[in-house]
Amino acid sequence: MSEFERETIVALSTAPGRGAIAVVRLSGAKALPVLTGIFRPRKKRSAFPKGRPVLGRFMDGGQAFDEGLALYHQAPDSVTGEDVVEMHCHGGPAIVGTILRLAREMGARPAVEGEFTRRAFLEGKIDLVQAEAVADLVAAQTEKAARAALNHLEGRLSQALEGVWEKIVEAGAHIEAAIDFPDEFEPGAGPTVSGAPMGSAELAGLFAEIEEALERLIESYRSGRILREGARVAILGRPNAGKSTLLNALLGADRAITSEIPGTTRDTVEEVCDFGGAPVRLIDTAGLRDTGDPVELEGTERARKAAGEADLSLMVLDITAGDSEVAWAVREARALDCENLFVFNKMDKATLQTQERARAALRESAPDAQEAVFISALTGEGLPKLRGEVARVLMDEGGLSGTESVLTRERHHGQIAKCLEAVRSARAGAEGDISPELVAVHLNEAQAALAELLGRDYGKALLDKIFSTFCIGK
Repeated sequence: MSEFERETIVALSTAPGRGAIAVVRLSGAKALPVLTGIFRPRKKRSAFPKGRPVLGRFMDGGQAFDEGLALYHQAPDSVTGEDVVEMHCHGGPAIVGTILRLAREMGARPAVEGEFTRRAFLEGKIDLVQAEAVADLVAAQTEKAARAALNHLEGRLSQALEGVWEKIVEAGAHIEAAIDFPDEFEPGAGPTVSGAPMGSAELAGLFAEIEEALERLIESYRSGRILREGARVAILGRPNAGKSTLLNALLGADRAITSEIPGTTRDTVEEVCDFGGAPVRLIDTAGLRDTGDPVELEGTERARKAAGEADLSLMVLDITAGDSEVAWAVREARALDCENLFVFNKMDKATLQTQERARAALRESAPDAQEAVFISALTGEGLPKLRGEVARVLMDEGGLSGTESVLTRERHHGQIAKCLEAVRSARAGAEGDISPELVAVHLNEAQAALAELLGRDYGKALLDKIFSTFCIGK
């Protein structure tokens, strides 16, 4: 660590503003002296107990200004690996401000974004994937997103990556053994191989296992990204198809203006809600139709633009409008060039015969389309099924039951892609005429990609970029 990083830091770890309780945290060599200078336990004691809450008063000189709890975690058995103090006080801005001022006067400096977590990483308490999970857990918009972040924080993704790492190292060891001992191999000599070097068939099997594990991780990125960042879902359709009514029904609130008059919605309206654990930003759009009204025409263009930027579009159709509505919707969906889910609305005005006719018309016009969903935005009929279908399409499996080995960040995806490319090059070399030395180079590149992902190999610029997105108290 630099001298700057070794200084004792202090920050408010709870949300700013008024609240019942606030937590001020310190980390560094001066954490305990600062605590004893501010806090007076109710019961006299020779030493501050480790890891146990103590009731007492917060003092400014000889004057008490609050009552609360304090905890002391001694290095190295703390979250940052340094001495850590937590002061739990009442959450008034004046009280918190006084504690922060006194801590600064006693030698602590204000922490910067993510500095507590950064110190935990630098002290080897967590790897870089786990460090990023701290920020993801704080920012999680749904329960499922929070569980995915917690799984990462607990090290489950890191364990999966470690398993891949070990297989790459094993393959590299056998390649190195073949380089060093082309005619015979002495057990225990050279690379860490316990027996004779693998034959080509065994090595091919090991490469296949590595590639399969990396490909599974790559495939998980779309779902994982949506869990972390959310998805954009555009609601499209002709005027008066019930798009705004559907938005309000899904949100459970009157967010968009609804009217029997076509063209009521002129601009996009956006709101976020939970679809099977996926945070989804719903975008209500103007009706798609040919019009001479320049304002309505601009709304139509914005609707198409929203569809082009969306992860999924809901094409809402009035089920009572007949087959021509289906043919129009299919043509429009193909022109938009994005993933679509057809939603037949106004089932409260339809019969089973009407529903079957609409389903048959869609099969005829778009035989490769996903199964349509039939709803009534007015009564709520079919909305649970619609939510489930949206989650299934967005996250591939309707809910991401196994979130422990899911890539959620672009950085993760990029490093795994680099690793996979290097492994494929190594495998091609091992099966072809490329020298074993070059195969070993490719495997070293694969290891380097995982090393940067886990934080075994990093630069200051990378850490600055990652931790700059954190809260100051984390």
